[in-house]
Amino acid sequence: FFRSMRREECDRIVELVHGLGPAANEYLREMLQSGAQRQAVSSIGLLSRLDVPGLLELLPLRLPQWNRFYHDVIVRQIAYGAANDRGRTLLEILEVLDPSVVPQALDEIGMSGDRSAAPPLIVMAGAGEAQGRSPLLQLKAIEALGRLREPDAVPVLKNLFESKRMFKWQHHRELRIAAAQALAKIDPRYATKIMADSGLEPGELAIGPLDSAPACPWVRQRRYERIVLKKPVPATITSSWGKSTLAVREVSLGGGMGTKEDMLRIGSDADVDINVGMRHIRGQVLLRRAGVNEVGFEFVNTNLESRHRLRHLLMDSLEHTPAGRGGNRNRNRRP
Repeated sequence: FFRSMRREECDRIVELVHGLGPAANEYLREMLQSGAQRQAVSSIGLLSRLDVPGLLELLPLRLPQWNRFYHDVIVRQIAYGAANDRGRTLLEILEVLDPSVVPQALDEIGMSGDRSAAPPLIVMAGAGEAQGRSPLLQLKAIEALGRLREPDAVPVLKNLFESKRMFKWQHHRELRIAAAQALAKIDPRYATKIMADSGLEPGELAIGPLDSAPACPWVRQRRYERIVLKKPVPATITSSWGKSTLAVREVSLGGGMGTKEDMLRIGSDADVDINVGMRHIRGQVLLRRAGVNEVGFEFVNTNLESRHRLRHLLMDSLEHTPAGRGGNRNRNRRP
């Protein structure tokens, strides 16, 4: 299960383990409770399908013992499990997760279709930095509510989208775009109103979070469409190992892919600075190796202004190279 990439493989393994009866569940619980970290983490995907109470009893006790890498794997394992209530499971462990993994967990809650997780997301969507959370987490909560089609979120989303102060929009343009996209998903009738007098551009609204595809054969799906840039843009990655240069050729709202232009080692997390003309897109990222000198990165923190510049970089690439949409070809799987 830990290494399965296809949905049918995972479901078949769940069926086989379920057929072994209570003894198999007990063995999985023992693995999680007292196994070495790699062994323990490998039990989580199955437990998320077969024994959620046992998982939620034991996992919060072990999470503080593990580093960011294993927290990342845990979120992926629960997503791989594809349990109907996995959104609530992720929500239950959200406060114990490494902060750099929380944005990914919020994405997966939205992709889960589990609307029982919506009430805390509504609070997060409206609170922003008031509760010590970064603007990116507020934005992720907004996107998750749109993916869940949660009607109870409409008042909060409308406030984010419509509120003005002294004849100016009260909230950052990125929050307004995310709220508008979420409203249009919850009730398509909002789409016409959004374009009528919002000050937003159609191109800005066209780039947004992807929905879950139930028929997808892969265990994980892309959360944002990845777009091939009209030409690579330079970036600098700074980590505990030093600085490395990167030619970024594919980007989404969630991250990107590039070629490392030197032989320096890089760690698993870093600060990235993407140079777009006179402007910069900056943020904290998780790094994922994708091949020889190929590096994938996923934003785990960035300010809203950098997020907006990233959106316009994507818009510019689509306008100049319509055939360059990289996400349509492989949208059901995120490398």
